[in-house]
Amino acid sequence: MGWWIHTWAPQDRPDRLVAIDVADSFKRTPQLAQVTDRGVLRVATLIEPTVYIPDSYRPQGLEYDLTGRFAERLGVKVDYVVVESIEAAYKAVADNRVDLAAAGLAIDPAREERFVFSPPYLTVSRKLIHAVDRPTPEDLAEIAGETVAVPAGSASQSWLERIGREPNAVPLTIEERPDKLSILEGIRHGKIEYALTLSHTALLAHKLSDDVVIGPIVGPPVSLAWAFSRQADDSLLDEARQFFSEVRSDQRLRALVDRHYAQFERLDESLSRRFLRDLETRARPYLRTFRRAGERYGIDWRLLAAVGYQESKWRPNAVSHQGAYGLMQIVLPTARDLGLTNPSNPTKNIMAGAKYIDQLRDLVPVEATEPDRTYLALAAYNVGIGHLNDALELTKRQGADPSQWADVRERLPQLSDPAVYRDLRYGYARGSETVNYVENIRAFHDLMIWVATRDQLLSSRR
Repeated sequence: MGWWIHTWAPQDRPDRLVAIDVADSFKRTPQLAQVTDRGVLRVATLIEPTVYIPDSYRPQGLEYDLTGRFAERLGVKVDYVVVESIEAAYKAVADNRVDLAAAGLAIDPAREERFVFSPPYLTVSRKLIHAVDRPTPEDLAEIAGETVAVPAGSASQSWLERIGREPNAVPLTIEERPDKLSILEGIRHGKIEYALTLSHTALLAHKLSDDVVIGPIVGPPVSLAWAFSRQADDSLLDEARQFFSEVRSDQRLRALVDRHYAQFERLDESLSRRFLRDLETRARPYLRTFRRAGERYGIDWRLLAAVGYQESKWRPNAVSHQGAYGLMQIVLPTARDLGLTNPSNPTKNIMAGAKYIDQLRDLVPVEATEPDRTYLALAAYNVGIGHLNDALELTKRQGADPSQWADVRERLPQLSDPAVYRDLRYGYARGSETVNYVENIRAFHDLMIWVATRDQLLSSRR
């Protein structure tokens, strides 16, 4: 028997033997101790807009932020193991190549024999999406006999297979696709007519392309969570349970979910698509200057480009009815303070705008950390530092946190309420416009990051 075991190549060993090895390792050393001893939390993840984007300036994604904070709580670093599919994420956990999978995974009853899930961090719905030339059905029954694409190994695939075995089930053909990106690209290019995806993915797809239409909610709500191996002991899982209890109770989880989803919910579809078209045409002459300005003032150049688009649609000769000039729409008194003598010069205008944002970051509450510090500075760029200070004071009076953009955002619209602004130092302001201003910039910024990442992924598959 010993000879038979040792003649298997590692990648060919039976699953039963792998499971024995994994379980035995946790009997010798609990999983939490293994993580702390190595000083690294190994996380399997996928490259997706709201999951993980390995950006060179600063990685993005809800799973990135959550696992980063979890690792900080444990006192270790994070090693992100990027996998190509949901199936690969689970396999990495089962083979003990990672400690957990944080890949936008839905809690899947079909997986619970081999995996255990953390407490959910987000509840979403399943959406039926389809090509623009297909009618929008009210439910699955209206597309009986059709083919529905799903990411291979996903909880949506398991759910469709399960309800397909029920009496009087709707006859559907399930088409497995490698991942969500391949599904969205398939719909865009007419190769997929119907697909099932999660609501946050459907929302972003619709913002990116008018070739993707969002249909009805199908099935029960879906909870997203981390996946751990059942072969492991509960030591690391218990820490995750405690972590999610803490970030839920102190509102950190709410703030992180807001950071990655709120801006897309507010962004108008036609504006997002116009932005992407203009990115290919109008932006090119100014990208180098945005990069230089970003390096000089420590601001992501894509955020500066997003500000420029929100301000002028990248038109260097733009003039507002309030007397703001140029690509970054700087008013003359501010231009004088910044030493900007020729606002119509796009290079100097961009540099001045970046300098002004950097100055405003120094005027917001010292407790504010990134990215909230920059979001508050952007609000001041639009409404003025005086009105922002009024909003910060109002936020504090109402028992919320003036260092958090999400809390200040809720109070800014009140600056146009006479019952409120008469009791504030700087009076009336169109705070709702400022909220839309910042949220649009946030969305444009994230769209730029995702589009570049998406194009790289697509190029690597050709």
